[in-house]
Amino acid sequence: MKVKRNLIFLSFVLFLSTEVAFTQNETFTQDFRQFRQKYLKTNKTGMWILGSWAVGNMLFSGAMLVFAKPQNEEKYFYQMNIMWNTVNLGLAGAGLYQNYRADEQVAWQAVLADHHQMQKILLFNAGLDIGYVMTGFFLRERAKTASKLPERLRGWGNSLILQGAFLFVFDVGLTIAHGKNGSYIHKFLEKVQITHTENGVGFVYFLR
Repeated sequence: MKVKRNLIFLSFVLFLSTEVAFTQNETFTQDFRQFRQKYLKTNKTGMWILGSWAVGNMLFSGAMLVFAKPQNEEKYFYQMNIMWNTVNLGLAGAGLYQNYRADEQVAWQAVLADHHQMQKILLFNAGLDIGYVMTGFFLRERAKTASKLPERLRGWGNSLILQGAFLFVFDVGLTIAHGKNGSYIHKFLEKVQITHTENGVGFVYFLR
């Protein structure tokens, strides 16, 4: 009789353990999906903004070249806008393609790594953007003493200043947008504890 009671008690404990593990796994999956959705949504929004800027610049600059027939530095300004935003449009298209085809089954560790890598890339790009602006000012100064086509240097310089300034605001803004998910990421990581088992390294996700 005592053995029977012990077996019943053991079965009850195992049942509770299974239920808790299932609930933890369910909560982990839900939190992970929310974080991933925020990450992908931020990237998609950024790429749509970049793509819209590129298309708008190309259409406006193309229309000015065809109908207004600008002279001197304005012509080179619009030409550089078109060339520059052709690259921007390609980057935006590639980014959207990758985000819309993103695999929802990617491990959470990989998603966190992608998030931090994206932050580093955006900050690096912001530094490049400052370089673009400075190059634009250099070309404008160089035009003052250039003997051949100084208007081209001024036009290109003005375009680089405009495009570099936009990209700087874009990259910094996207960095801040990703950073706003920081509190969510920290809460997420607080629930994860790395453990060592006989079979290797694992993790425990706590309900809080």
